Amino acid sequence: MSEHATTSPSTSTSTSASTSTSAGTTGTAAVGTGAAARLRRWHPLALLALPAGASWVVVRGLSDGHAHWAGSVVGVALTVAGVAWAEQRLGVRRAAAVAVLGSVLAVVPAVFLLRLGEAVGEQFSEFAETDRVWSPTVTLVVVVAAASRGLAPARRQGVRAALVAVVLAALLFGGHGGDLARAAALLAGLALGRRLVPLSTRSAWHDETARSARTIAATTLGTVALGWAIAAVGLDAVGVLSPIADLLDPAATIAAIGVLVLAVALLLRGRRLGLVLAVASLVLMTGLLAWYFTVIPLADDWFTWTGVPSGELEWQVALLLVWLVPAASIVVLLTRRQAFGRRATGSGASDDRQRVLEQLARSDAGSLGYMGTWAGNSHWFAADEEASDEEATVRSGAHRTSCDGSVAYRAAHGVALTVSDPVSSAEEAAETIRRFARWCSTRALVPAFYSVHERHLGTFAELGWNVTPVAEEAVLDLAGFTTAGKKRQDLRTAVNRASRDGVEAVWGTWASLPGRLRAQVESLSDDWVDAKALPEMGFTLGGLAELDDPDVRVLLAVDGTGRLHGVTSWLPVRRGGALVGRTLDVMRRGADPMPGVVEFLITTAAQTFRTEGLETLSLSGTPLAPARPDLPSTLVSRGVARVMALTGRVLEPSYGFSSLARFKAKFDPRHETLWLACPSAADLAPISRALAAAYVPGLQARQVVAALAAARGRKETGR
Repeated sequence: MSEHATTSPSTSTSTSASTSTSAGTTGTAAVGTGAAARLRRWHPLALLALPAGASWVVVRGLSDGHAHWAGSVVGVALTVAGVAWAEQRLGVRRAAAVAVLGSVLAVVPAVFLLRLGEAVGEQFSEFAETDRVWSPTVTLVVVVAAASRGLAPARRQGVRAALVAVVLAALLFGGHGGDLARAAALLAGLALGRRLVPLSTRSAWHDETARSARTIAATTLGTVALGWAIAAVGLDAVGVLSPIADLLDPAATIAAIGVLVLAVALLLRGRRLGLVLAVASLVLMTGLLAWYFTVIPLADDWFTWTGVPSGELEWQVALLLVWLVPAASIVVLLTRRQAFGRRATGSGASDDRQRVLEQLARSDAGSLGYMGTWAGNSHWFAADEEASDEEATVRSGAHRTSCDGSVAYRAAHGVALTVSDPVSSAEEAAETIRRFARWCSTRALVPAFYSVHERHLGTFAELGWNVTPVAEEAVLDLAGFTTAGKKRQDLRTAVNRASRDGVEAVWGTWASLPGRLRAQVESLSDDWVDAKALPEMGFTLGGLAELDDPDVRVLLAVDGTGRLHGVTSWLPVRRGGALVGRTLDVMRRGADPMPGVVEFLITTAAQTFRTEGLETLSLSGTPLAPARPDLPSTLVSRGVARVMALTGRVLEPSYGFSSLARFKAKFDPRHETLWLACPSAADLAPISRALAAAYVPGLQARQVVAALAAARGRKETGR
């Protein structure tokens, strides 16, 4: 059976705070005291903010009959969480300084502007005359805005864009004194961040032009969508754009806001559909607003322009021109339309494969790199990007290092899923990863480095990416390989049985095998596939088509009558131009084979490769196998582990992952963890869809349902 990894994070258990030997209340009190001490040490400001916020909720509820307690509670909860996050990133002293100083710098100017507006008769200031200017969310905006300076570039831009959208929407649509204070808090937080918070040293990997264009477009549309929701829900909304709430009936308003939110999500992903949806919605919105609030009122002489107080005149002008907001948003989106081009799917042309083969011959792509040459993969080359960027580099005067790396990948569901490590020298690997990620960003693809080895984790840490263990690769170091020892007893038994039964190991390439043996391999493969309830997997799992390659060695087990008992195939592993190892790909048994035939074939291969001077033999990655218990366990990895455990139970009858892990243990290998690296945990959902499309592109819903039913039946019967 072919094998390799899908996704399987660490399932290591967490350490209990107290052991079963802890005695009575003394142990419990000690544990509780220790937890409280850790909490005070980690988040003392958040602990102070919690009772202060609760008191504020009570006072506001008693003094303001219009205040809704649920909104106040949510605001306090968000503030406590935001303060805890900020003090974790900034430290207690700096976080406290930002919270106190920033709140003062926000409230004082807001109060001054409101009083000034009220003095000159500005109507919106008069509306906010009795509003409370400070609230816990003012402090929330200050600390989050300041702490965001220390985030990686992409996350910093995302957090600040979200703050801008929320603050602007509340100010323009809500129009209360607190909304003005939050706007001032945003400016104060950004200013304090520049003075007190060190800028993140993490590398920027996005294409900044495309990223900024998408962020601005999404922020603009998000402001409109969120503001419309505020105006529709807030019964006391008095902002200059609050009349938009009267544009549609409640049901239509909910539907319209939902469409806008969907468009925002698509814009953030760089989807052209999001741009089309956003522009179409805004055009319709602009037309309706202009018709109902400008054309009809002017035609019917609803407004009078003489003898009207300045405050009322101000309101009338705002009502007449409210359509300018969605109209301006259309302009913003259209001027950034180049960032929403069609996604590149890459090229799988034969000349690209030849270029990759040449690079593999002189570079290092790890034990799984040869899989990138298979049909269905696309290829990206750093040299091609250098040629296209040369003119821009000359114009900017920037220095650009040369890079000759490449990446094999598959694009699906907005994800560029790589085939293990980049193909490059050790010195150029990090630069290859960064440039490929930037290329993906330009084309609205999520870069996902799948089944990469540990040597690249430092690069992903510098980028601030999320890494999750997905498989364990079993590796034999050939220099010390023998069949001695209790753990390898089955290997000795298989070799002895083959000698006794007259089963021989036959080496060759697919083209060099006799026609009768090729026919038996084809028949064996067809029978193996037909016996499965689910389709044959691909991507990093080779099949019959991948055997027909002059660089792939085939090892068969054939008896004296010429009958085929088993087949394995071995991919080349090169480093710096030298062949240093082989990786197991195809591994299948014939009908009624000699017991232990695959053990015999792999043992023979290991002994042969050791004689030839190779360093390692990889048994490839084990799909859905638990990661090493010594690996760090995160909330994301534990969540993915539970999903993968269910997936493993469903797929076990067809692909035998559990039995595969037990089989590899017979060789007493060492294990290397394979990782999935992606920009953030939020990308795991589309990456899962891309993995399913890559591994089983022909999978149908009815086959999944049948597999689930079979798994449920086995669980009920205890098999």
